[in-house]
Amino acid sequence: MSESYEGRRSRSTDLGSYIVCESDLGFKICLTRSPEWTHGSALNSTIIVPVLPTIASDLNGTAVEAFWAGTSFLLTYAIFQPFIAALSDIFGRREVMLASVSLFTAGSLIACLAQNFSMLLTGRSIQGVGAGGVFVLGYVILTDIVPLRQRPKFTAIIQIAWAIGTILGPLFGGIIAEHSIWRWTFYINFPFCAIGFVIVPIAVRLKRQESTLIYKIKQVDWIGGSLFIISITLLLIAISWGGTQFAWDHIATFAPMILGIFGTLYTIWYEFQMANVPFLRKGLFYCRSAIAAYICSLIQGLELYIALYYIPLYFQAVKGLSPVLTGISALPITSSLVPASVFVAGIIARTGLFRCAIWMGWVLTTISTGLLLLSNTNTKTAVWATVLILLGFGHGLVLSALNLGVQAISTVNSVAHAVAMYSFLRAVGAALGVGIGGTVFQNAMSKRLSVLGLPTDIAKNAEAYIEVLHTLPANSVFKINIIECYGTGIQGVFTDLEDESVSIEYKKPLPDRPMIKAPTLINPALPAPAYMASSSDNYLGTFDFEDCEPQPPYFVAHSAPQTLRTCACTYRGYVPFSSATGTRI
Repeated sequence: MSESYEGRRSRSTDLGSYIVCESDLGFKICLTRSPEWTHGSALNSTIIVPVLPTIASDLNGTAVEAFWAGTSFLLTYAIFQPFIAALSDIFGRREVMLASVSLFTAGSLIACLAQNFSMLLTGRSIQGVGAGGVFVLGYVILTDIVPLRQRPKFTAIIQIAWAIGTILGPLFGGIIAEHSIWRWTFYINFPFCAIGFVIVPIAVRLKRQESTLIYKIKQVDWIGGSLFIISITLLLIAISWGGTQFAWDHIATFAPMILGIFGTLYTIWYEFQMANVPFLRKGLFYCRSAIAAYICSLIQGLELYIALYYIPLYFQAVKGLSPVLTGISALPITSSLVPASVFVAGIIARTGLFRCAIWMGWVLTTISTGLLLLSNTNTKTAVWATVLILLGFGHGLVLSALNLGVQAISTVNSVAHAVAMYSFLRAVGAALGVGIGGTVFQNAMSKRLSVLGLPTDIAKNAEAYIEVLHTLPANSVFKINIIECYGTGIQGVFTDLEDESVSIEYKKPLPDRPMIKAPTLINPALPAPAYMASSSDNYLGTFDFEDCEPQPPYFVAHSAPQTLRTCACTYRGYVPFSSATGTRI
């Protein structure tokens, strides 16, 4: 067996159930198709943004229903990710990936045939479940077959695909809105679905330990998963209703808010203390570095999607641009986010350092978000383009650094679940961002409309009213006042966004307590390595000396490193050792 092929065979990331990709062909297909799956999932999260006014007008929907067309997708996209990752451990990556592609296809079909918002939201919700599964399993499969030290370049490719899909979504949606019917935003998914049905059975063939169907069903954390999904849904419903459909102190808002908060807290307690096979693993939050990384992932998802949803609204309502020009105007974010993500992934792969990238990224996002508050109808193109470039560059740095950071901080057997948790929290942040943003926008716009003596119902139908706004005379005082109200609502959203950035930027990092682990040696007469690692190391991985076996120098020199932890061990003359049959090839 060649050393290069050996290097691709990563150690198990989920208790030994996945060992190796069965063939070079499967390995190559997985690596080349994962970005495509990620691109399709990301595209659907934002392609609907410029089409929302048309959909709201065609289906006679309110602004709340229009925002829920985006939120429903992001909500199910987020909350099912850890559950689907856990299911893939039990039933198999290929089986769960095919189920996810099937759900995505079914949701797309329902959405494109929708005759009312209830049907559309149902389709978008089912579509979100499938997209979340495809997205998270793409990352999990990557951790199965690629060693940690080699992951940055492959992760960068997936990040690029995700970023391109996310940012180009508004452009494709704008083209569809101007030149076709809005249902084509869902029709274009079917080629991706067809490719998935063909490729997944061929490519995703990872060897795993077989067990009976009854045993697999018993391993699923049905109680924890159900509690979690219901609680997060109630919480997001309360956030989206507060101050718009119902007052914050109304029982319709207050009750789901309280139930959602307590339900989420109870779910966490249940997962950490009672679940036999939890999908929320307590071991992922074993130190403050890990907790901080996951919190940053959530807030980064919140900030990025607020920007992606409300910057196009600024271009359409305040600047008066068409859907296509709105999509083009968002391209400066892509032009900097993708290169920044690739650049920082390369730096991390070479140096192993990721903290500086996170800090620099937050600084840039904080500055650029603050500058967005100054945007109005008279803002020059060069000004807002520069601000969007800074915003994209900052998010690009944070995106890659956090993704690799959570993998480095996690233990060897939890890398796949760490990736799933990172993806999940970022998606939860996205759903929260769109939901909170919609509430803030409508409240701020409604208040300004009331001050100017204009109908507050415009705020409730803000998406559909954009088409009416474009038909009003350019010098109309009424139109100028309405545009001012839109601007006030969008500034309210960006103010909330800036508060989140500043709270992260000026939060003092706390040092972790060192987690000292002595090596377990086969021959106790040999001395232990002198180096003891701290969990706060900002290199790609905390050095772990458990289950190590001393090896002759020749074997060490020719052993392909599986992860950076392995690199650390071989550097001191030790390589990972596992006594379980068939878990190391």
